[in-house]
Amino acid sequence: MSHYLGLDIGATNLRCAIATAAGDQVGQVAHPTPQGPTVEAFTDGVETAVVAALEETGVLPAQIAAAGVASFGPLDVDRGVITETANLACDLRDIPVRTAVASCLPDVRVRLCNDAIAGVVAEYDDSNGTENLAYVTFSSGIGAGVAVDGHILRGQTGNAAEVGHVTLDPDSARRCGCGGHGHWEAFAGGENVPVYAAELAETEGFDDTLLTDGCTAATVFDACGDDPLATETVDRIGDWNAQGMATLVQAFAPQRVAVGGAVALNNERLVLEPIRERIDRYLMNDPPEIALTRFGDDVVLRGALLLAASEGRPGLSTVAIEKGTDL
Repeated sequence: MSHYLGLDIGATNLRCAIATAAGDQVGQVAHPTPQGPTVEAFTDGVETAVVAALEETGVLPAQIAAAGVASFGPLDVDRGVITETANLACDLRDIPVRTAVASCLPDVRVRLCNDAIAGVVAEYDDSNGTENLAYVTFSSGIGAGVAVDGHILRGQTGNAAEVGHVTLDPDSARRCGCGGHGHWEAFAGGENVPVYAAELAETEGFDDTLLTDGCTAATVFDACGDDPLATETVDRIGDWNAQGMATLVQAFAPQRVAVGGAVALNNERLVLEPIRERIDRYLMNDPPEIALTRFGDDVVLRGALLLAASEGRPGLSTVAIEKGTDL
C-alpha cells in the first residue's frame, strides 16, 4: 500500500486525486456533482469518481493506504454522512459518503471531514508554525475551518465554524438554502447572489435586464461597474462579507485568513478589497492578514489527501488528528 486517495465533494463538482506516500500527485479526475434525485444517484456519482481516479492512474485499490473525503456539510462524521443538502437541486438526507468510498476500497481506512476544515488542514500544513489561522470559502455557499492554538476545531459532529449560517440580519426575509433567514450565505453565497440581485431590483427599482434565466453569481460579478444593479449588489455583498468575516475574527482571533472558493478566486479584488477596507467597522480585535489561498482550486483536495496521510505525518501531530479520529 503506497498511495493515498483524496476526494473533494463540492456542490458543483466532485474532484478525486491519488498521491504517492511522498505527497506527489499521480493524477486526478473531476466530475459534476450529482444533484439527485435520490441518495443512491448521489452515492453512485461518488463511486464513479473514485473508480475513474483509480483507472486514470492505474493504481489498484489494494495499493491505497488510506482515503480522505472532504465534503460540503452539514455532516455527521461519526456516522459518515452528509446530513442534508442546502445547495443541491434536490433536498437529500443522510447521504452515506464514507460507505460509498469504502465500497470502492475494501479494507481501506476512509476519513471524513467538512470541506472547509480540509482547507484549513492544507493551510496549517503550509503555515510555518502559525497556530491561529482560518480558511474561508466563498463558493456555492460560505464555510470556514479554523485552527486555534495549534488545534483544528472539529465540533460535536464535524461542523465547527459553519460561519455561512451565522445570522447577520435577523429581520431579513432573505432565505438561505438551509431554510434560515438573514444568514451570511443568504446574501453572499454564490447560489444566492442572483436571487439577492433580483430582490434589490424589485424593492429598489433597479433595471433587471441583467437577470436572465441563466444569470449566475459570475454574471453579476462580471457586470459590476457596468450595470447599476450588479454594481449595487456586489457593493452590498462586500459589506455583508466584511460583517461575516468580522464575526469569524471576533470568535476565533486568527492571525491569518486564507480565502478560497470559486467566487473569491475568480473575483479577488471585488471580494477581498471590501473586506479589508470595511472589516475595522465591525471589529474590536486587530484585523488579520486576509489573502487568497496559494493552492487555488486544489486547497480542499490537498487537505483531503493530507487527512488520508495524517497518521504518518509528524507535521500534523498537533492539529487534533493525532488520535486518528475523523475531523
